[in-house]
Amino acid sequence: MKWENTYLVFQVEKGPKVIIDTLNTYGDDGWECCSQLIVANKQIVCFLKRRTDLDEEPKVNKEEEKISKLWSNGE
Repeated sequence: MKWENTYLVFQVEKGPKVIIDTLNTYGDDGWECCSQLIVANKQIVCFLKRRTDLDEEPKVNKEEEKISKLWSNGE
């Protein structure tokens, strides 16, 4: 698996709506919040990750494919 990483910094005094809206926007692009760090009770740093290898063709194991065909009903 290959991952791309980034981070966002939020001001606590702006409230949770800004954080939620921003994370939802990033989530629509495939980003996932994987860790958070609180800095001086004033900022929240969110670390985000997303997979970058999902566009690649899956590697087919020929032996698994052969066994799968043996057990399928031919549909």
